[in-house]
Amino acid sequence: MSAPTPGVVHHASLEELRELERSYVIPTYTRNPVQFVRGSGCRLWDSDGNEYLDFLAGISVLNVGHCHPRVVEAVREQAGRLTHATNLYYTQPALELSARLAESSLKGKVFLANSGAEATEAAIKLTRKARPGGKIVVLQDAFHGRTYGALSATPQESK
Repeated sequence: MSAPTPGVVHHASLEELRELERSYVIPTYTRNPVQFVRGSGCRLWDSDGNEYLDFLAGISVLNVGHCHPRVVEAVREQAGRLTHATNLYYTQPALELSARLAESSLKGKVFLANSGAEATEAAIKLTRKARPGGKIVVLQDAFHGRTYGALSATPQESK
């Protein structure tokens, strides 16, 4: 695959992408032979123009759909000011989000995680602290992350 031309959108062929994957990606799971190039709401389009319904909501991280205008604008606005400063420092958006989450749920406190695996690890730790020796309920055939703790909550064999 050649270097991209500035200003020109080039969609690599599925075979080109598979070659890049074979050369550079550790094979941790099998991909479906589709290349999605855009999305809107609950719909996705592949490189051939075929339209699909996204019943997975981007593996459950797109609760308002693909490219929701308010989300796109909020991301664009925030990225123009500050992209990430770690949780070692104060940022107004993170603390305001924490307050909104805490107030709209069980009126407790929140833990903002960087990934699903980190959130799973925190949930396991909190559960063990609150109920030593207690059991943890997991979803059969669900994916909980690739860390050791998250893998221990994944009943099926995982790579």
